[in-house]
Amino acid sequence: MHESQEKYLIEALKKVDALGDVAPPHVQDPMTMVLRQRAIQDDLMRWDDSRGRYVLTGTGRSRITARLRGPGSVVRFRRREEADVQPRRKADDSR
Repeated sequence: MHESQEKYLIEALKKVDALGDVAPPHVQDPMTMVLRQRAIQDDLMRWDDSRGRYVLTGTGRSRITARLRGPGSVVRFRRREEADVQPRRKADDSR
């Protein structure tokens, strides 16, 4: 997914939490309908009969919070032979 499309989807999910839909009821443009359909297909939101509105699923909530976090960093693990020689602690010297 392109970065701009992801940004629109995240903003739409935030509106679902506040308004109960990706846009107010009077807005019926094609982009709104595409965002709504995509969020439903990706299991990010669902219709709640008891509330009469859309609600976010756990996947949708995690998608919003994942976007707020920075990207993860990759850490290279080294073998002991490759690791720099580090001074031993006192507890290690008692062998």
